[in-house]
Amino acid sequence: MSSNLYSIGLSGLQSSNARINTTGQNTSNVDTEGYSRQRTDTTSSPVGGVVLRDTSRLVDNFVSAQVRTDTSEFAYYDTYHSMMSVSDNLLAEDSVSLTGYINDAFGALQTANNDPTSSSLRQLAHASLNNLVEQYKTLSGIVTRQEGLVDEQLSASLTDLNSITAKISDLNGAILRQEGLSISPSNELRDQQELLAKDLSNYLDVKAQFNDKGLMTIQLANGQPLVMDQNPTELKVLADPLDPKKIDLVVDFGGYNVGLKTDGLGGSIGGLVDFRSDFSVDADRTLGQHAISIADAMNTQNAKGLDANGAFGKDIFALGKVNVYSSKDNIHKLSDISIKVSEGGGAKITKNSYELTRTDDNRFAITQYDLNGRSVGPSTVFDPSNMTSDSDGYYKIEELGMDIRLSDMDSIDNDDAFRFAPTESAAASLTLHAKNGEALALSSPIGASTNSGNLSDARISISSVTDTHPERSAFSSTGELYPSAPHKIYFTSPSSYVVQDATGIEIASVTGVQHYTNLLEQAGLADNAGFDVSVSSMPKLGDEFTMGTEDIGPADNFNGLALVDLQNQSLVAGKSSLSKAFAGFISYVGSKTAEIAGHAKSSEVVMNDSVARRDRLSAVSLDEEAVNLLRYQQSYSASAQVVTAARTTFETLLGIMR
Repeated sequence: MSSNLYSIGLSGLQSSNARINTTGQNTSNVDTEGYSRQRTDTTSSPVGGVVLRDTSRLVDNFVSAQVRTDTSEFAYYDTYHSMMSVSDNLLAEDSVSLTGYINDAFGALQTANNDPTSSSLRQLAHASLNNLVEQYKTLSGIVTRQEGLVDEQLSASLTDLNSITAKISDLNGAILRQEGLSISPSNELRDQQELLAKDLSNYLDVKAQFNDKGLMTIQLANGQPLVMDQNPTELKVLADPLDPKKIDLVVDFGGYNVGLKTDGLGGSIGGLVDFRSDFSVDADRTLGQHAISIADAMNTQNAKGLDANGAFGKDIFALGKVNVYSSKDNIHKLSDISIKVSEGGGAKITKNSYELTRTDDNRFAITQYDLNGRSVGPSTVFDPSNMTSDSDGYYKIEELGMDIRLSDMDSIDNDDAFRFAPTESAAASLTLHAKNGEALALSSPIGASTNSGNLSDARISISSVTDTHPERSAFSSTGELYPSAPHKIYFTSPSSYVVQDATGIEIASVTGVQHYTNLLEQAGLADNAGFDVSVSSMPKLGDEFTMGTEDIGPADNFNGLALVDLQNQSLVAGKSSLSKAFAGFISYVGSKTAEIAGHAKSSEVVMNDSVARRDRLSAVSLDEEAVNLLRYQQSYSASAQVVTAARTTFETLLGIMR
């Protein structure tokens, strides 16, 4: 009996001592980050007393997984919001708003129209246009600086992430060695590993699992492996030769790389990647689309008038080169491909990426891809052998609003792919080509006059000028009308007229006239003439009207008014004016920022709740540990009394034997 009492008391002492040690460990680590409260478990012995089992961590793997998921979600929205807030604050600032610069530029043009002969007013208009160009560069610079900041943060984040994954792999090895030498779990090492996994979730949305050896493995939310057993990995960025602006992530397992899907990465890295691809690239291309729209529209319109020197207007703006990208194997072929915006095609330019491929021996295809990399609509197929190039070798792709030059078509193979985005960096590369205000073509290239001997009060006027190119219109390279062009309109009755050339030869006749606008269009001559005329009221038999370059007044502002009217035209993608399009962009930035801010606040609340649930189970409570310490001290004392009783009983039995 006494031997049982000894063993029972001794086991009680050992149990109480172990629990006191565990309580002391918990108390001393009350402020240790990532520490999980420990508990020493016991079981009753069938021969009496208590048997120590092991000291385990009080954790709920499901709650820990939820903490990592919620931490990742908050880090994602918090990072995204911090980047969006900077962009929103900068772009919405009145001093950098594009709308004011657009209004100033067109306002100065309108003022110059009041007196086209004034060099000072023209120069003020030129200066306002230059300010507009510089503002496009400023806004583009804001976006570029944000991209640079994202790249820097991404680089730093990847360095930290790779350090964490390496530590998790190292701890797997340490845990395997330590637990192989002992029956007790490596609680402290596993706490460190759990904390590292939580830190990792700040960068990516990860899932921590344990293999059959009890070692931690890390996968991304989409199942792609990041940490495998004791094998260290490295996450890094690789440049995409077809799209240098795109971020491609790969996991380096030492001997090979595995591409990482960038959709739904979560964490701060996911926030940075999505900000760059969803907003930064979109913002750059949006500004580029605006820059292309205004440059193309004003250049096209300026060519339809005469500048201060009486010459046809030249380009007001100049756009930068459209960069074409391909794989490393095709770099030597890039010089054979050139892309530019077609004259008058700016409204057709989209923010998409375009891919040029060869479909067969003669035909090529251009496929559009949106910002998410999805193909948009059917491909545009063209056959250069059935097309006529311009003097510079460019083929016009009418439906895309672009011209393409293929210097050496035979060098392009069927499996080659070439990518380009016309709007990329277009705002940054926009320049003012006009040297001064004299280059503004405010005057019409043609005038019209009413014969003084006419019997009616009808007056002729130029209604439109659509083309002044010497190969496509009635205007020669010197600015005068070709002799065969329409020069005179003669009414043979109030409802009929004939159109004559410079020598009086009839080139068209019209009968049954019901209205007196666009007379050359009614005669089927407007497209070839490049201009049209209208009369103010019903003419009479014998009324004559003439058209010619000698009928232009020195203060004519016909084309200048058309330049000013571009402010109200739907230039951007053929849907919005410049001001409305920019206002829509700013509105999008503001709403996107507010949306992300809302997600950041709600995800923070959810994360804090998950952490609180984990802490209720795993965190150390000093009050609870104090109660446990008193209980285990009392248990220890009681067990000591059992040992004392056993000794007394044993001594009494010995005395009886004597």
